Amino acid sequence: MAIMQRLLRSLFALSLVASMAAHANEIIVIQGTTSMPNEAERNYARRTSELLSRWLQEVGIDHDVVVEEDLGPRSLRGCKLAILGYNPQPTPRTLRQLRQLRRINAKLIVCYGGHPQLAALMGVELGAYRQATRPGQWSGFRFQGDAVPHLPDRVAQSSGNIRLVSPMQGRSRVIATWEDRAGRSTGDPAWLMSDAGFWMTHVLRDDGDSAGKQQMLLAMIASAAPSVWRDTAKDSLAKVGVIGRFRGLHMFVEQVDRLARIRGLEKDVSQNLAKAQALYARAQHLQRMGQHAAVVDRCREINHLLIQAYGDVQSPVHPEVRAVWEHTGAGLYPGDWSKTVHVLASHGFTDLIVNVLWPGFAHYDSRLVPASDLADQQGDQLAACLAAAKRAGVRVHAWKVCWNLDRAAPDFIAKMRRDGRLQMTDTGEVVDWLCPSDPRNLKFEKDAVRELVGRYDVDGIHLDYIRMRDWHTCYCGGCRKRFETWSRTELAQWPGDVKKGKLRVRFLQWRAAIITRYVEDVSVFARKRRPDIKISAAVFGKYPQCVGSVGQDWALWLKKGYVDFVCPMNYTAELRRYAGYLDAQLKLPNTSGRIYPGIGVNARESRLSAVDVIDQIRLTRRTKAGGFTLFDLDGRLETEILPILKRGVTRE
Repeated sequence: MAIMQRLLRSLFALSLVASMAAHANEIIVIQGTTSMPNEAERNYARRTSELLSRWLQEVGIDHDVVVEEDLGPRSLRGCKLAILGYNPQPTPRTLRQLRQLRRINAKLIVCYGGHPQLAALMGVELGAYRQATRPGQWSGFRFQGDAVPHLPDRVAQSSGNIRLVSPMQGRSRVIATWEDRAGRSTGDPAWLMSDAGFWMTHVLRDDGDSAGKQQMLLAMIASAAPSVWRDTAKDSLAKVGVIGRFRGLHMFVEQVDRLARIRGLEKDVSQNLAKAQALYARAQHLQRMGQHAAVVDRCREINHLLIQAYGDVQSPVHPEVRAVWEHTGAGLYPGDWSKTVHVLASHGFTDLIVNVLWPGFAHYDSRLVPASDLADQQGDQLAACLAAAKRAGVRVHAWKVCWNLDRAAPDFIAKMRRDGRLQMTDTGEVVDWLCPSDPRNLKFEKDAVRELVGRYDVDGIHLDYIRMRDWHTCYCGGCRKRFETWSRTELAQWPGDVKKGKLRVRFLQWRAAIITRYVEDVSVFARKRRPDIKISAAVFGKYPQCVGSVGQDWALWLKKGYVDFVCPMNYTAELRRYAGYLDAQLKLPNTSGRIYPGIGVNARESRLSAVDVIDQIRLTRRTKAGGFTLFDLDGRLETEILPILKRGVTRE
């Protein structure tokens, strides 16, 4: 028996070594799961990990993404650096694994940590949580020159709060401090460096300056794993000109040169193309000399020149609707709507869809809907936006989110739950969405829009989430009674009788009719008050599938004239798929000139380069759509996309 036990132990040890050897990546991103208190926080941690992983992939850094519960000998084998993008309160088990990493001399990059034991491990001392007291208080950070090689001088990022930390004597020091919107130092530490790695006082955000953030991460990672320079340089050379539909430098130069000759723009682009080709030869030489960091810099510069050249050979179209969704309700520069509107107008955009009204809060002075924190702190956002937009000649559409109680105050949601006004799934779970068939909710939602139209001179009302949550909602008791009345049918089994069988079609018709009636009512009273107002909606791109799945019959809304236009959310990075979506939509009746497709520049489903955006706009223009809508207005759109569009696509 003892011999057998020793044999089994030996076999187990050999299998463990083999499984550990299977892990080859020196870099890991640790996704917060067990350290998150709720589903919303876990989703945020997942999105942060996805962002970091995408940035690393784009610069050619091989890595693994590991969820916290999978941390162990296999996932940590050979690790030289681990990134904690958002893991504020790691569990004791996760802390043990991080200590094990430090015992094998691996480094950590920690963003927005909040656990004292993690801070002690990293050689920093936790300070107080701080929220910005003025717009633009933390708008970027500047690095000291003696931190690690190849860090950028400054990285732009807008953060609304930070968690202060201070250096631990003999173990860490501040290497970057926050700057405000005007470029003045706030004195607040942004990054600290210690013998254990790097600590950031906030999280990294995808709000612009992607190149700066990638360069920063690359420099920090290379300080722990110098071999990444060689790998990244090789990857960067291979990716020169691999942008959008282009597969390399030769193809890019050839096609851009052809477009330039067709349009008589050779002089406008020849200098950039020639410089890009010369830099490529230089980068190849630097690679042979082993100057890998310089290769990465040159390749980044080459791709930027190519993108500029592609922007230069495009042509504008007039007239057309050029719209953009603004999701925050505060604009690019909170407290300064004039600057945000100037960015749009100066880049040739005509329409702004600004997110100002949810069922749970409003970013303006409403007497019916609770005021948002933004409205409390910075005043009436809709009034400020309208005043700035009128001066600049930009049309404003008030973006109304329907039914969805995300970000509503907990006491508001609790009241709706007590009153039985929330949706219920087919398994009996109550979800934080108002039930659209409940007369109380219908009145509340319509009254909120009626108030907005009566008090603000908006150019349009833009309805979003104008649907059921999904096929699994709503099956509350009120829906049962109202469907029975509508269908003149007494149900024996709920919801089984309407999930399948002969009543399924009737039930789907009823769901869609509820949403359609709301759209019709909004259209009638809004146009009665303001005859020239435009009614529009953000809709699912696949029709008629969305009628059955979420009750969204937007083709009927167009046919009946309840909406003036729709913005199908055609979010994809694949040009062929985008073309398929648009072709199917424009084959529907009454759509000519009334489809302004949503292009997912920064959507979760797609993250588009400026070349991708140009190609989707060009394809849209070859149809009878009438315009396009970009999602959404943030720092990345402002700094990386709009300037390229202005060179040709939206040139005045």
